[in-house]
Amino acid sequence: MRKQITEKSFYRYLKCPSWIAHEAKAGHVEDALRSRIQADGMLPEHHKKLLTNRKNVVEVTEPDLDDAFVKTLELMKSGVDSIYGGALIHGHWVGRPDLLERVQGKSAFGDYYYVACDIKRSRHLKDEYRMQGCFYAELLKEIQKSKPRQGYVMHPDGSVEAYVIEEFETRFQLTLDGIERILEGIDEPHFLTSDCKQSPWFHECKRQTVECDDLSRLNRVWRSEAEALRTVGIQTVTDLSKANADLITARVSGMTRERLSFLIEQARALVAGKVITMGRVDLPDDKDALVIDVEADPLRDLHYLFGVLDVHGEQKTFHPFLADSPEKEREAWESFVSFMGGFPGVPIYHYGWYEIDVFRLMTERYGAPEGFLEDIESRSIDLLVRLRESVIFPLSFYSLKDIAQYLGFRWRHEDASGLNSVLWFEEWLRAGDREVLDDILRYNEDDVLATWHVAQWAKKHTL
Repeated sequence: MRKQITEKSFYRYLKCPSWIAHEAKAGHVEDALRSRIQADGMLPEHHKKLLTNRKNVVEVTEPDLDDAFVKTLELMKSGVDSIYGGALIHGHWVGRPDLLERVQGKSAFGDYYYVACDIKRSRHLKDEYRMQGCFYAELLKEIQKSKPRQGYVMHPDGSVEAYVIEEFETRFQLTLDGIERILEGIDEPHFLTSDCKQSPWFHECKRQTVECDDLSRLNRVWRSEAEALRTVGIQTVTDLSKANADLITARVSGMTRERLSFLIEQARALVAGKVITMGRVDLPDDKDALVIDVEADPLRDLHYLFGVLDVHGEQKTFHPFLADSPEKEREAWESFVSFMGGFPGVPIYHYGWYEIDVFRLMTERYGAPEGFLEDIESRSIDLLVRLRESVIFPLSFYSLKDIAQYLGFRWRHEDASGLNSVLWFEEWLRAGDREVLDDILRYNEDDVLATWHVAQWAKKHTL
């Protein structure tokens, strides 16, 4: 029996083609909530809030896939305006679009046909969304004998964004062909990226990459760069560590000497297992600082914890601004804003762009005192950006957890991760277990402590 291809297959293939191969060989019992988070989905109750203004929405509730398809087909034939949770099947292709919408036109059903729309938490149109939309279009072509020209994504605010199927069709077909080949037993060459971390088989992917000493061990190396290096005989990280940029730059297509030299230094750091410093990390000498970290539940489009570490000399105090229910998001945000206003001029550390992006969103959603956002941005220090400018770590990934653990920091909870914090928060809302909420608070506190740990290391070791 042929393995199914679903809309999730495209997300997984784009993140890590080996995910498809491992799943086909070993199988995997999928956690529905975890899968929904990874696919940028939202909870059904949030879907239904977004759909309250649409007329004649009929939900497909049959738990059996075949029964759900039969019900969906009945509804399509009857011409209902909107179908929520429908199922589309053609051979070993199975699609579950969040919404099927009736539009005017010709199909096997009459003077109308259906288009597909997914509800996604991101406010941006991602490639995987369009890939899934192309897949739905192929299924609809087979079922209703009319192929939609457009796909749609509904964002958390209820706005709907359209895209043209044809513009993405070539890439879709190449991706579909790749998935089909893997399911037929033809594996693709593995290439390790940070997206591989989404896969349940990440550790196996990483093990294989390290064993092969593959060039994808290099942090943020492009596939095209690795291929260009292979064409001149550099097959492994060890090979690259021995290279001389002056001798090979002219032979390596599409790469500057500066970029090649940097990759060689990365390779040397990995082979030696040592940090290479290229200069001082640009950080202020202030004894006072604020370190921030935000926890969110993307399933609910909710930001429920704004954590702040107040550093005053050797004293460190953690301040959590928590929304212990969705209704308290505004209260948590306003308390956080008020607190931050009490530290004029103090540097604000964060790791990556996410926190500043959240502050922009929250300011738009709930407001903030005039000049608040501009002041926060002017004082903010993205530690990740500062590190990349001056330090090469012997690591394939530069996430906070990767670097802080390498530098000796340890999270108190062995399963601490951003994904698990979402699952913990959902468990808190469901069961009200205070211990779970405490796990979230400890995780957030450890995140800001880890950020400060890395900042202190940078100040001491890159003079």
